[in-house]
Amino acid sequence: MAVGVSVVLSGIIWTNPAQYERNRQRSSNTPTNELNARPAKDVYLPTQVIYTAEDGKQELLNNRKVNLTTEIRQALSKWQLGRVTKVRVKDRADYNQYLQRKNSLLLSYAAPINVNMFNTVFSTKLNRKNVEFSRIVVSLNDRDHLYLLDDVGKDVYRVQVKKAYVASLKKILKENLLRVNVKMGWLNKSAMAYVSNNVTVQSYSYLVNQQSTDYFTTRLLNKGESTNVSAKKTKDSTVYSDGASRQLAIYTKSGTALYEDYSALQASLNFSQALSTSYKAVKAIGIPMENLRYYGYDNGKSTVTYRSFVEGFPIFNQSNYGAARIQMLSQGVRRYNFSLYSLQVPVPTDRKSVSLPSTQRVIDRLVAAGYSKKQMASLQLGYQWKASASSDKVVNLTPTWYVYYNGAWKTYTQLLQQQ
Repeated sequence: MAVGVSVVLSGIIWTNPAQYERNRQRSSNTPTNELNARPAKDVYLPTQVIYTAEDGKQELLNNRKVNLTTEIRQALSKWQLGRVTKVRVKDRADYNQYLQRKNSLLLSYAAPINVNMFNTVFSTKLNRKNVEFSRIVVSLNDRDHLYLLDDVGKDVYRVQVKKAYVASLKKILKENLLRVNVKMGWLNKSAMAYVSNNVTVQSYSYLVNQQSTDYFTTRLLNKGESTNVSAKKTKDSTVYSDGASRQLAIYTKSGTALYEDYSALQASLNFSQALSTSYKAVKAIGIPMENLRYYGYDNGKSTVTYRSFVEGFPIFNQSNYGAARIQMLSQGVRRYNFSLYSLQVPVPTDRKSVSLPSTQRVIDRLVAAGYSKKQMASLQLGYQWKASASSDKVVNLTPTWYVYYNGAWKTYTQLLQQQ
């Protein structure tokens, strides 16, 4: 019987190889972006890790060999968590005790998330899913609670810990980590890590990849359909349209694109929907997501921003808005700004590390140059994206201080040169 079945199956393949070939081809034609896409739990990881020792000393941590926040997420995902309750906080000084809690890890986001996204990232099932926060405090000597902090309202939420595995976190802290002395403080209404002394940060050079225009028009305009796409060239761009409700403008000189879709059915989105919908939009665009992280949310403009990260620090001028900016307007319009370029692999370079001044020193220099401290919302160590003079296939990433001044990110050297 076995021999007979084998002969029959072999005959089917010999006499109808097209069917076998179609199946094989279908399995081998998995879209590249699906293979390179990162799950939401990776894109929505915290962007900063600070360890506060028993003596109150604080250090910004990074690991050049592995993703530190991924390691911590894997450890915390094994914890068993329970109820979420709000803690009464009297004032900023009271709130600071959580920011500077001794023997703890402070995991910070560049923009708020909510408990619903926390559940996605850390594989939990917490209640109060709409509670928003931007920091997680994991105490290493309190096995009964962890805390969620909201800087805007100075709100603190206590999360019951039913079962903790602190040893795995302590093991991570013993790794060969990059440690920068910092102190959590405030700049106007924003809490942030003040780098205490001069800090030396490594420069990098990367090969870059530019996706073809056909790739994006196929994904965003055709979408697997037999749609006729027209093209119209202007002075600065080429605009592609499906003739109905979608168009894609490619700006070759700046290496950016703008996609607009006027056929969206949902008129308005709540915060949870905005986070999940924008993530799906980035996947739909097909830009590489290996180094992509959630970095900003503007409720007034219904906009979510994503940036590329290298060695734990964000890249700011990959374009004017980062790697991708997803805007979801109340009229049902979707507008996607994104970069055509993405990082591939680091290349050997003789570029030296850069020594940068402390946070307070940067602020003092800007104030002395005539800038208003009240207009400074935040300062961030980050990488400046610059095309290499020797090759258009290589980009140089130079560490510098970025200042969010009067509603825009600029390097502190740019600001000083403008005065």
